[in-house]
Amino acid sequence: MCMNIIKEDIIRVAKGFGGNLRNSSSLDYALEKQNNKKLGKYKKLAYLLRAILVDHPFSDGNKKTAMYVAFAFSEENKKKVDIELLKHQILSIASKNLINIRVIEERIKNAIK
Repeated sequence: MCMNIIKEDIIRVAKGFGGNLRNSSSLDYALEKQNNKKLGKYKKLAYLLRAILVDHPFSDGNKKTAMYVAFAFSEENKKKVDIELLKHQILSIASKNLINIRVIEERIKNAIK
């Protein structure tokens, strides 16, 4: 796993931001990817962020939930975060509906080192 987070944690965070779960299929898929030992940590994070930012599993708070997940990743992996760049990348991924995991991974790597 890229971090110690489960579906219930993500749902709880989203609810804190006013969002209710609408569809969990892409979130389930992204969480399954966390167990793939062939994928790197940033790629696993990219799957989670794509599920949250592009597939909009929550009625509200998707971008804030994605920020929380990114911060949890950085803290757990002892990485430094460029907050402004991370904010920019999250907004960009969401607004452009980026689905390419490699592109999302590279954008996140630039913000979390």
